[in-house]
Amino acid sequence: MNALTEHHRHSGTPDPETSSALSHFYDVEARLLDTYAYPQWLPLLEDEFVYRVPVTVTRDDPSLAPNMPGVHLVDESRESLASLWARRFEPEHIDFAWGEVPLHRIRRFVSNVVAEPGERVGEFIVTSNVLISVTHQSHPAVIAPAGRRDVVRRRPDGWGLVSRTAVLDESVVRLPHLRMVI
Repeated sequence: MNALTEHHRHSGTPDPETSSALSHFYDVEARLLDTYAYPQWLPLLEDEFVYRVPVTVTRDDPSLAPNMPGVHLVDESRESLASLWARRFEPEHIDFAWGEVPLHRIRRFVSNVVAEPGERVGEFIVTSNVLISVTHQSHPAVIAPAGRRDVVRRRPDGWGLVSRTAVLDESVVRLPHLRMVI
């Protein structure tokens, strides 16, 4: 056993193979979301998946959390994302989703992916930074930085998202759609 493997075994951090697999998972997920491939993205979500974006506040006291506990701009489940959000992009519905036509050009840049063992065997708590660029028609791009905290579960076909909390850095939201998965 080499020193790196020994370090991972004792520190509780994932081994390099698991870290690489998680990083690849996030690359694929970002590509699916950026290309509006929701039929391929939704199966990555566990049945109990929850997605939350808490309200960001600017506080004078840096020891306080940068968000309001229990108050969310977005609080969605797998079911609500599938039935109320992703369906707008299906061919039979897109003509009626006027806010989506023409589609926004979106890019998600995910970095600083760090995983730690979760509470359950096979689950990891993954923190990352994400930068989203959204352009609509000929308008200037809107850039939104955020930090994410996900719970992911290892499954036979790869990884599944159990939950995601995305904390926006800005307290004034300039994103065109708050339901956009960050």
